[in-house]
Amino acid sequence: MRIMVVGAGAVGGFIAARLALAGHEVSVIARGAHLQTIRAHGLRIRRPDGTEITVTVAASDDPAASGPQDLVLTTLKAPALPAMLPRIMSALPAETPVMTAMNGVFWWYGFGHAFPGGLTPDCERLDPRGALGSAVHPDRALGVVIHSTNEVIEPGVVMNRSAENRFAVGAATSAGKARLPSLLSSLADPPAISFDATDDIRRIMWRKLLRNLTTAPLSVLTSAQALGVSIDPDAAGVSRARFFEGAAVAAAHGFDGLADEADRVFAPGSGARQTPSLRQDLERGRPMEIDTLLRIVQDF
Repeated sequence: MRIMVVGAGAVGGFIAARLALAGHEVSVIARGAHLQTIRAHGLRIRRPDGTEITVTVAASDDPAASGPQDLVLTTLKAPALPAMLPRIMSALPAETPVMTAMNGVFWWYGFGHAFPGGLTPDCERLDPRGALGSAVHPDRALGVVIHSTNEVIEPGVVMNRSAENRFAVGAATSAGKARLPSLLSSLADPPAISFDATDDIRRIMWRKLLRNLTTAPLSVLTSAQALGVSIDPDAAGVSRARFFEGAAVAAAHGFDGLADEADRVFAPGSGARQTPSLRQDLERGRPMEIDTLLRIVQDF
């Protein structure tokens, strides 16, 4: 398959390398020193034990330079999507499927799903001028929930710290769900990575979102890692309250039972020794995913 990975940083770089190793024709869209290093020396994936692989992929900062694609996978942060995704899709056939791997609520969340009681969630914040919906038809929109820890430790080098790297993939609409098994089977089981189809991607999205809600904002405010939030009695109390409030919103949308996972989420020592991406963005002066992680839940 011809696959374009847009935003080939931490997660995108890791996925791109694994897809290339599986024999796909992969092109990556990156910028700056990261792009220049990939062009000159390839894309390198390193493990904590020091082992490393290097793959050669086509790299550019211009989506139009890559030509037609069988799949677009974007790992861009949500603030970058409205400006970048329409530009990408304008150079591709309208039927090209688009996988969006990101934190928070997917821009297409309100499309193609029967919410309880005829509820229509207010999703205007996710695509305020309709740029994303105009660029990608909801039947071609796929969501990816990430279970993989990666970090760009220097230009062209991604550190992968997860023992397992799982990516849950689901479609926005029933038409997209019908096409999903064939698409994922074409990915040919890349090494050390799994793409798992799900009929309930919104529930999986909520499950991860609740964990982000509990730790990421408190990490921003306290400078603690996720583990630090979980072991501080005062922070942990606030964290649990946020979890239950978010679970109540999810339940109102028909995704009940998530509050039952609280004991496992807040088990002693359950927090990771890592800095949530929301705080990483703050420290690096990048736009933060406040709308898709926090404000949209307040809207709901």
